Amino acid sequence: MSAPTFTLGDFTVTIVVTRPPWYENCYLVRHDPSGETVAIDPGGDADRIIAAVKAGGDTLKAVWLTHGHPDHIAAAHAVQDAFGAPCRAHTNEKVTIATAVDLAGYLMDEHIDPPSSCDYFADEAELELGGVPVKTIPTPGHTPGGVCYAFDGFVVTGDTLFNHGLGRTDLPGGDGRQLQASLSRLVDAVPAESVVFPGHGPHWTIGEARAWWRMMGG
Repeated sequence: MSAPTFTLGDFTVTIVVTRPPWYENCYLVRHDPSGETVAIDPGGDADRIIAAVKAGGDTLKAVWLTHGHPDHIAAAHAVQDAFGAPCRAHTNEKVTIATAVDLAGYLMDEHIDPPSSCDYFADEAELELGGVPVKTIPTPGHTPGGVCYAFDGFVVTGDTLFNHGLGRTDLPGGDGRQLQASLSRLVDAVPAESVVFPGHGPHWTIGEARAWWRMMGG
């Protein structure tokens, strides 16, 4: 089955859904004019992710992480090795990434290889893809260094925001009040028409998320 693909302005977003039980959404975001591609949260099934990048005829500029839980980084090492790509994450996520191997054993009863290396950025860093700025929005709460990546027309939210839901906060570093505050900032910071691509489950829009969150008292 081919991976779902969306074209949003100058970008093409391909979703590679990883194997059960996590069904995590890895996003391949391609800047079509330049052909530059990033993989956001390669959480498993490295062979499928690598094949999907190569199918577009592209090489991979980088791996970007919304956070460091094992179901979002399990394939990062292999994907990095395949393309010689660096990894980027928020500086407050260092501990989460460093302990991901142990958490994978506890939660998933399996071994993962952590990212081969990771370059860390601070709050409000601005990345780019194909020369187009990509805003990083710090959204701590699910993890201490969780971020969302806001492109022109869409935002990748990891486990901060799902379709009618938000991430768990019962794992080490989680903070429920902090996540609620992050979510309130997020839905106000991104245009209503932007598509929300979450870490698990289907997409929706910031406008829909904003209305839902207000109804929930956020």
